[in-house]
Amino acid sequence: GSQWYWSYQMNETVKFDAFLDLGDFRLLYTSNFLFLPFKESIRVLISSSDVIHSWTLPSLGVKADAVPGRMNQLFFLSQISGPIFGQCSEICGAKHSFMPISSFFGPMNSPYKV
Repeated sequence: GSQWYWSYQMNETVKFDAFLDLGDFRLLYTSNFLFLPFKESIRVLISSSDVIHSWTLPSLGVKADAVPGRMNQLFFLSQISGPIFGQCSEICGAKHSFMPISSFFGPMNSPYKV
């Protein structure tokens, strides 16, 4: 995490940032969705470039702190398909409430994948 956006890296070639974007749900849409496989084990490595953040998907019961200089990890299995929204759940500064997480769980060849 970074103030005030999330950066993702899936492998050496897939890297992107996700900033707050206007959408149907207030303060939940980002400029890029994180696409993840449905009903597969997922490992997330998380860190921060500035202050403590917390990457959270409440409907999946998933939360991991992003601490500067430290790599944290979590494992989970999504039993829900479709869009899942979350937020930074650690007060990290003035724009803390503007760090949403937009994810989509489904087949990796989904027509919704961008």
